[in-house]
Amino acid sequence: MAIVSDTPGTTRDVVEARLDLGGYLLQVADTAGVRQTAEPIEAEGVRRALAHAAGGMTLLLLDGSLENPRAGLPGDLPEPDLIVWNKADLGFVRGGLSISLKTGAGMAELLKMLQQKVQHKLEGDGAPLLTRPRHRHALNEALAHLRHGLEAPRGSPELLAEDLRLAMRAIGRITGRVDVEELLDFVFRDFCIGK
Repeated sequence: MAIVSDTPGTTRDVVEARLDLGGYLLQVADTAGVRQTAEPIEAEGVRRALAHAAGGMTLLLLDGSLENPRAGLPGDLPEPDLIVWNKADLGFVRGGLSISLKTGAGMAELLKMLQQKVQHKLEGDGAPLLTRPRHRHALNEALAHLRHGLEAPRGSPELLAEDLRLAMRAIGRITGRVDVEELLDFVFRDFCIGK
Protein backbone atom coordinates (compact mmCIF):
# COMPACT_ATOMS: atom_id res chain seq x y z
CA MET A 1 0.00 0.00 0.00
CA ALA A 2 1.33 3.41 -0.90
CA ILE A 3 0.20 6.96 -0.28
CA VAL A 4 -0.37 8.74 -3.57
CA SER A 5 -1.05 12.34 -4.48
CA ASP A 6 -1.38 14.37 -7.67
CA THR A 7 1.08 16.90 -6.26
CA PRO A 8 4.34 16.62 -8.24
CA GLY A 9 7.29 15.30 -6.26
CA THR A 10 5.32 13.51 -3.53
CA THR A 11 5.75 9.95 -4.82
CA ARG A 12 8.98 8.50 -3.48
CA ASP A 13 8.42 4.76 -3.13
CA VAL A 14 8.62 2.11 -5.81
CA VAL A 15 5.35 0.18 -5.97
CA GLU A 16 5.77 -3.32 -7.41
CA ALA A 17 3.27 -5.89 -8.64
CA ARG A 18 3.35 -9.11 -10.63
CA LEU A 19 1.72 -9.19 -14.03
CA ASP A 20 1.01 -12.13 -16.31
CA LEU A 21 1.36 -10.69 -19.79
CA GLY A 22 0.62 -13.29 -22.44
CA GLY A 23 2.24 -16.05 -20.40
CA TYR A 24 5.24 -13.99 -19.31
CA LEU A 25 5.36 -13.40 -15.57
CA LEU A 26 6.66 -9.88 -15.05
CA GLN A 27 7.58 -7.83 -12.01
CA VAL A 28 6.23 -4.35 -12.79
CA ALA A 29 7.49 -1.33 -10.87
CA ASP A 30 5.73 2.04 -10.74
CA THR A 31 8.24 4.68 -9.68
CA ALA A 32 8.37 8.33 -8.82
CA GLY A 33 8.28 10.82 -11.65
CA VAL A 34 11.75 11.48 -12.98
CA ARG A 35 12.82 15.10 -13.00
CA GLN A 36 15.68 17.25 -11.80
CA THR A 37 15.11 18.35 -8.22
CA ALA A 38 17.04 19.86 -5.32
CA GLU A 39 14.61 18.50 -2.69
CA PRO A 40 16.50 15.60 -1.00
CA ILE A 41 13.56 13.23 -0.41
CA GLU A 42 12.22 13.65 -3.94
CA ALA A 43 15.78 13.19 -5.25
CA GLU A 44 15.88 9.82 -3.46
CA GLY A 45 12.64 8.80 -5.23
CA VAL A 46 14.18 9.81 -8.57
CA ARG A 47 17.36 7.88 -7.73
CA ARG A 48 15.29 4.76 -6.99
CA ALA A 49 13.35 5.18 -10.24
CA LEU A 50 16.57 5.45 -12.26
CA ALA A 51 18.00 2.38 -10.49
CA HIS A 52 14.95 0.37 -11.54
CA ALA A 53 15.16 1.74 -15.09
CA ALA A 54 18.74 0.51 -15.37
CA GLY A 55 17.76 -3.05 -14.49
CA GLY A 56 15.01 -3.85 -16.95
CA MET A 57 12.63 -2.75 -19.63
CA THR A 58 11.36 0.81 -19.20
CA LEU A 59 8.19 2.59 -20.16
CA LEU A 60 8.23 6.39 -20.00
CA LEU A 61 4.78 7.90 -19.47
CA LEU A 62 4.61 11.55 -20.55
CA ASP A 63 1.84 14.11 -20.11
CA GLY A 64 0.59 14.81 -23.62
CA SER A 65 -1.01 18.10 -22.53
CA LEU A 66 2.32 19.76 -21.74
CA GLU A 67 3.98 21.92 -24.38
CA ASN A 68 7.42 20.51 -23.56
CA PRO A 69 6.85 17.24 -21.66
CA ARG A 70 10.54 16.35 -21.58
CA ALA A 71 11.53 19.59 -19.82
CA GLY A 72 13.22 18.86 -16.51
CA LEU A 73 14.11 15.24 -17.29
CA PRO A 74 17.62 14.40 -16.07
CA GLY A 75 20.30 14.10 -18.71
CA ASP A 76 21.32 10.63 -17.52
CA LEU A 77 17.85 9.17 -18.12
CA PRO A 78 18.35 5.99 -20.16
CA GLU A 79 16.51 5.74 -23.45
CA PRO A 80 13.16 4.05 -22.65
CA ASP A 81 11.98 0.92 -24.44
CA LEU A 82 8.57 2.51 -24.94
CA ILE A 83 7.25 6.09 -24.75
CA VAL A 84 3.56 6.48 -23.97
CA TRP A 85 1.57 9.73 -24.06
CA ASN A 86 -1.25 10.24 -21.54
CA LYS A 87 -4.39 12.43 -21.73
CA ALA A 88 -5.66 11.29 -25.13
CA ASP A 89 -9.19 11.82 -23.71
CA LEU A 90 -8.50 15.58 -23.73
CA GLY A 91 -7.55 15.50 -27.39
CA PHE A 92 -3.80 15.51 -26.83
CA VAL A 93 -2.44 12.94 -29.26
CA ARG A 94 1.27 12.82 -30.01
CA GLY A 95 3.36 10.68 -32.29
CA GLY A 96 3.58 7.16 -30.95
CA LEU A 97 1.20 5.50 -28.52
CA SER A 98 -1.41 7.73 -26.89
CA ILE A 99 -3.60 6.52 -24.01
CA SER A 100 -5.99 7.91 -21.46
CA LEU A 101 -5.52 6.71 -17.90
CA LYS A 102 -8.85 8.35 -17.09
CA THR A 103 -11.00 6.51 -19.66
CA GLY A 104 -8.78 3.50 -20.43
CA ALA A 105 -8.55 4.39 -24.14
CA GLY A 106 -5.46 2.87 -25.75
CA MET A 107 -4.80 0.38 -22.94
CA ALA A 108 -5.42 -2.69 -25.13
CA GLU A 109 -2.86 -1.38 -27.64
CA LEU A 110 -0.42 -0.64 -24.81
CA LEU A 111 -0.70 -4.19 -23.42
CA LYS A 112 -0.26 -5.67 -26.90
CA MET A 113 2.81 -3.52 -27.56
CA LEU A 114 4.28 -4.38 -24.13
CA GLN A 115 3.78 -8.09 -24.77
CA GLN A 116 5.57 -7.84 -28.12
CA LYS A 117 8.48 -5.95 -26.57
CA VAL A 118 8.76 -8.39 -23.65
CA GLN A 119 8.62 -11.37 -26.02
CA HIS A 120 11.32 -9.87 -28.24
CA LYS A 121 13.52 -8.97 -25.26
CA LEU A 122 13.21 -12.35 -23.54
CA GLU A 123 13.23 -14.64 -26.55
CA GLY A 124 15.20 -12.70 -29.12
CA ASP A 125 15.84 -15.08 -31.98
CA GLY A 126 15.81 -18.23 -29.85
CA ALA A 127 14.32 -19.81 -26.78
CA PRO A 128 13.76 -17.87 -23.57
CA LEU A 129 16.77 -17.55 -21.31
CA LEU A 130 17.02 -19.76 -18.27
CA THR A 131 18.37 -17.62 -15.49
CA ARG A 132 18.13 -20.06 -12.57
CA PRO A 133 20.35 -23.12 -12.20
CA ARG A 134 17.41 -25.02 -10.71
CA HIS A 135 15.38 -24.46 -13.91
CA ARG A 136 18.28 -25.55 -16.14
CA HIS A 137 18.75 -28.69 -14.05
CA ALA A 138 15.02 -29.55 -14.19
CA LEU A 139 14.86 -29.07 -17.97
CA ASN A 140 17.99 -31.16 -18.52
CA GLU A 141 16.45 -33.87 -16.37
CA ALA A 142 13.19 -33.70 -18.38
CA LEU A 143 15.14 -33.88 -21.66
CA ALA A 144 17.05 -36.96 -20.43
CA HIS A 145 13.79 -38.72 -19.55
CA LEU A 146 12.25 -37.85 -22.91
CA ARG A 147 15.29 -39.16 -24.79
CA HIS A 148 15.24 -42.33 -22.71
CA GLY A 149 11.52 -42.74 -23.43
CA LEU A 150 12.10 -42.50 -27.17
CA GLU A 151 14.47 -45.46 -26.89
CA ALA A 152 11.85 -47.65 -25.19
CA PRO A 153 10.97 -50.85 -27.06
CA ARG A 154 7.94 -50.43 -29.34
CA GLY A 155 5.96 -53.11 -27.54
CA SER A 156 6.40 -51.50 -24.10
CA PRO A 157 4.30 -48.33 -23.90
CA GLU A 158 4.41 -48.51 -20.10
CA LEU A 159 8.14 -47.75 -20.23
CA LEU A 160 7.50 -44.69 -22.39
CA ALA A 161 4.68 -43.62 -20.05
CA GLU A 162 7.00 -43.83 -17.04
CA ASP A 163 9.62 -41.65 -18.73
CA LEU A 164 6.90 -39.15 -19.69
CA ARG A 165 5.74 -39.07 -16.06
CA LEU A 166 9.29 -38.41 -14.83
CA ALA A 167 9.80 -35.69 -17.47
CA MET A 168 6.53 -34.04 -16.40
CA ARG A 169 7.55 -34.13 -12.77
CA ALA A 170 10.83 -32.37 -13.65
CA ILE A 171 8.98 -29.68 -15.65
CA GLY A 172 6.44 -29.37 -12.86
CA ARG A 173 9.23 -28.25 -10.54
CA ILE A 174 9.43 -25.12 -12.73
CA THR A 175 5.84 -24.50 -13.77
CA GLY A 176 3.90 -26.00 -10.90
CA ARG A 177 2.16 -29.34 -10.48
CA VAL A 178 1.41 -31.33 -13.64
CA ASP A 179 -1.54 -33.73 -13.33
CA VAL A 180 -0.43 -37.23 -14.39
CA GLU A 181 -4.00 -38.47 -14.79
CA GLU A 182 -4.79 -35.61 -17.16
CA LEU A 183 -1.75 -36.46 -19.29
CA LEU A 184 -2.60 -40.17 -19.36
CA ASP A 185 -6.17 -39.34 -20.45
CA PHE A 186 -4.69 -37.24 -23.27
CA VAL A 187 -2.27 -40.01 -24.32
CA PHE A 188 -4.88 -42.76 -24.35
CA ARG A 189 -7.49 -40.53 -26.04
CA ASP A 190 -5.27 -39.24 -28.85
CA PHE A 191 -2.88 -42.11 -29.49
CA CYS A 192 -3.53 -45.70 -30.43
CA ILE A 193 -1.79 -47.82 -27.82
CA GLY A 194 -2.19 -51.54 -28.41
CA LYS A 195 -1.19 -54.56 -26.38
